[in-house]
Amino acid sequence: MPAKVKEHVPTADFVASDTSNLQVGQKVEHQKFGFGEVLKMEGAIHNPIATVKFELNGEKKIMLNYAKLRIVE
Repeated sequence: MPAKVKEHVPTADFVASDTSNLQVGQKVEHQKFGFGEVLKMEGAIHNPIATVKFELNGEKKIMLNYAKLRIVE
């Protein structure tokens, strides 16, 4: 049984960033999973996938073409 997602309330001024140059080590915010750090980048240029370790929800693979991520730093 998958762990229940701990809901995150997005920052009031949440605006998705351009993630085309997302780098390992950057901190991001996901509207549902909360704050996390990029651990790995993989996938094709046209369909990049970031592995992000979220503070509340552990590791998730995020398809950057679909996910809205805000780059925090």
